[in-house]
Amino acid sequence: MWNECHSPDRQALKLTRHAAVRTQQRSIPQFIHDGLLGWGDRRDAGCGASSYSFSKRGWRKFAEYLGVQAKYFERYRNAYIVVAEDGTIITVCWKQ
Repeated sequence: MWNECHSPDRQALKLTRHAAVRTQQRSIPQFIHDGLLGWGDRRDAGCGASSYSFSKRGWRKFAEYLGVQAKYFERYRNAYIVVAEDGTIITVCWKQ
């Protein structure tokens, strides 16, 4: 189930230059951004921004969506993103 503010018919994701660089440096594919927005847990990140990360339940739902391919993407379970109020992705990170 998608988070209520993110539906499959939304416009393409906007990334800041910083987020685009971090996405490439950290080898986190953009479909993981979609997964985090759709199935991740939202937390307040301050200054109107929100962070999204997978909980056990959120990852399980995303893995169901991915199907048998999910086993190849297990490493992304610890990724998270920070999103501005306007929906622009500010950065992409790994949980420690």
